[in-house]
Amino acid sequence: MQAFLFIDLSEETDFDKPILKMVRQHAPAIPVFDVDAKSDATLQQYAVRLLQENPETVVCIKGGAGDLNRLMPLLEELLLPHAQRHIVLVGQQSRLLRMLQARLGIAYTLLADEEALRQFLTKSV
Repeated sequence: MQAFLFIDLSEETDFDKPILKMVRQHAPAIPVFDVDAKSDATLQQYAVRLLQENPETVVCIKGGAGDLNRLMPLLEELLLPHAQRHIVLVGQQSRLLRMLQARLGIAYTLLADEEALRQFLTKSV
C-alpha cells in the first residue's frame, strides 16, 4: 500500500476519524487523505491526484446517505481499472456497489462495519 484514501458518505460530522488514526499508527510513512460528500472540488482534485500518483492505493468508502453525485469527478477516476488499487466498501452504498460490479478489473471488498475494516487493514498494513 502506497497511500490510503478514505471517502466518508455517512452523514456524521465527526472530524476525529478512528480509521485514519489506525492507518497512521500502523503505516506512518504512507500518505493518508480523506474526503466526504460535502468536500469541495479542490479537495476532490487532491484526492484524484493522490490516486493518479500512487497506483497501490487502498480506497476505503464508508457507506451512508451522503450525496454520491457530488463526488463524481473523484468517482470517475476511482472507477478506472487499476490492477494495484483496492477498494473497500464499509456499510451499505448500493448505487456505488452496482457501479463497481459493472466494471471488470476493479478489485473491491465488502465489509460489514468498522471492526471488520480494522481486521482487514491490520492484515494489509
